[in-house]
Amino acid sequence: MKAPLRLVKVFSWGTVIKPNLYERLQALDARVFVDAKNEFKENREWWVIEDNGQIIAYCGSLYIDGVCIFVRAWVHRPYRGNGLQSRMIKLRLKAAKSCYKAITYVHPDGISSMNHLVNNGFRFYVPQAKYAGDGFLYFYKDMK
Repeated sequence: MKAPLRLVKVFSWGTVIKPNLYERLQALDARVFVDAKNEFKENREWWVIEDNGQIIAYCGSLYIDGVCIFVRAWVHRPYRGNGLQSRMIKLRLKAAKSCYKAITYVHPDGISSMNHLVNNGFRFYVPQAKYAGDGFLYFYKDMK
């Protein structure tokens, strides 16, 4: 891994910033999250990290009514343990500066993801409506 790896915004609020990279991201996301719904919509932002031309991490956020929802985060297995997940959390929190709350969900197997969220100020909660489904754990952070 070369240092430093940069997070690059590829999509913002309906505008494709890096067309080729955005298309590659969509294809990768379809392979990584096979059974998940399409999260590539207008009220989103997406970032990627590349190493030698390969997408090795990415994340996305959706914004609605003053709430930032972290919709995806993924790090290629050989790159895990290098702080990329925490960098992506911090970047999305910074991008959500106009929001009053950030929320997200994690599969129960995602112990490392949960630890990164808690280390970045998120707390566990049980939402009234489980927007990602019953099989997930939910976290929030007050932004104001």
